[in-house]
Amino acid sequence: MKSMILAGLAAVGLAVAGPASASEDLAQKSGCTKCHAVADKKMGPSFKDISAKYKSKAGSDAAIVAKLKAGK
Repeated sequence: MKSMILAGLAAVGLAVAGPASASEDLAQKSGCTKCHAVADKKMGPSFKDISAKYKSKAGSDAAIVAKLKAGK
């Protein structure tokens, strides 16, 4: 559960702040990069696509974390 929250925060960090090496390391350690890439679609959407989707939405950080906690 803790790793899912950290993965969610890493995804939000990558989506909002752009690719940062510390966040990329956390995403790799959490297994996010198995399905997601920074710019390209894999099994899941890219972090840039996620960023574009949630960029202008208020409370997007909480929404992403809630989805990750629910396993979606």
